[in-house]
Amino acid sequence: MTSPREFRPSLPSPPPAFVLKYYLYRATAAVGFTTPIWYLYLEATTGSYALAAAANAVWWTCLILFEVPTGYVGDRIGRRRALLAGTALTACTTAAMAFVDSFAEVALVFVLWAVGSTFRSGTTDAWLYELLGRRDDDGDGDVERSADRPDERLDETQFARVRGRGGTVAAVTSGATALAGGYLARGSMADAYLASAVVVALGLPVLWSLPAAPPREDEFTVLDALPVLREQFGRPPLRSFVLLMALYSGVHWGVNFFVQPVGVDLGLSRAHLGWMFAGFTALTGGVSYLSGTIEEHVGVRTWFRTVPVGLAIAFLAVAAVPWLAVPVFFLMRGLRGAAMPLANQFLNDHAEDVGRATLLSAAGMVYNLVTVPFELSAGALADVLGPVPTIGLFGAALLVGSVALLVVGSPFRAPRGGSGDRPSADAQKNVSLSRR
Repeated sequence: MTSPREFRPSLPSPPPAFVLKYYLYRATAAVGFTTPIWYLYLEATTGSYALAAAANAVWWTCLILFEVPTGYVGDRIGRRRALLAGTALTACTTAAMAFVDSFAEVALVFVLWAVGSTFRSGTTDAWLYELLGRRDDDGDGDVERSADRPDERLDETQFARVRGRGGTVAAVTSGATALAGGYLARGSMADAYLASAVVVALGLPVLWSLPAAPPREDEFTVLDALPVLREQFGRPPLRSFVLLMALYSGVHWGVNFFVQPVGVDLGLSRAHLGWMFAGFTALTGGVSYLSGTIEEHVGVRTWFRTVPVGLAIAFLAVAAVPWLAVPVFFLMRGLRGAAMPLANQFLNDHAEDVGRATLLSAAGMVYNLVTVPFELSAGALADVLGPVPTIGLFGAALLVGSVALLVVGSPFRAPRGGSGDRPSADAQKNVSLSRR
């Protein structure tokens, strides 16, 4: 006779404490109180749309300039310390935005804000990746187990899953606070910045309670940074992949420039736009939550071979049928939710352990570098062609560029003796042994 105990469903164990705290940190870093009024506040503060655009150019340019230096600092002083510094600076500059009243003051705050942002960009993912690969709470050398898959190790191969679910937490937080920010800004738009600063500052005690990545015996100096980048990006897979992601990112932000004006042209009110942006975050969070499943069942190679081309075709369709713009905007934002976790999984898997944060920050720098001309050209082309035809033109650029990089660059060509999306377990083990 079968024991009743055999029919009791086994409940999954909760995620490890450091993963839960990571999710909490992502929530504090994703506040969106200012999202509904960002451009309105810049225009009101600087006095013109031209100066507001110039202020945004200062922001993107500083992201480019500071990505590699702050990534290096993250590798040098320790990634948790870099995250603490970036979070503190971000909280202070967000609060300062509530008191600016000129273009010069906005530009100065944006310079400092960009420093804080780049401290947290590549460093966050490199820090999480190392914690997943080296975590040992019990001191017995065992890596913790995944909560939803207790039979699997919670190691660096689960990066896309954990990072993706962190993206879901961030998306939910961003959407909820964006809705709240619209109501909060009815009295004073500056109040939205003060509220954001308070929530961002809550990330400091969360980070302080989290473990630091295990110390290294090897030293990584500033003289090592450039050779590491030259060696890593000199390999065809990484070089071609980073260029593909840069094109994808540049087109995304260029088209994103038109979401609000095209929505208004289609008859959406500001209230409707607020709900639409909340829908964006919900969709992005849902797709981000599934990024680990996508990585497992679809694969990084298949995803990036098809998504840029498919999205490009969707943008071309908008140029022919403008009312398709809103669903295509949702498609664009949803795909972005999985693109970044999968891209960083690919970069982490193909990066040397030393200088990983520097490599991820350098990749982010390339993405931002390509974004600047796309955003600047978006405004210039829209003045001549109109927003909808410009979206179609960006779609053509993404289609031609993606196909060229996939065919000529071959970023996903399977390594000799293997066919997976990441190096085999034996290959990873051999690489690890060779570094000891």
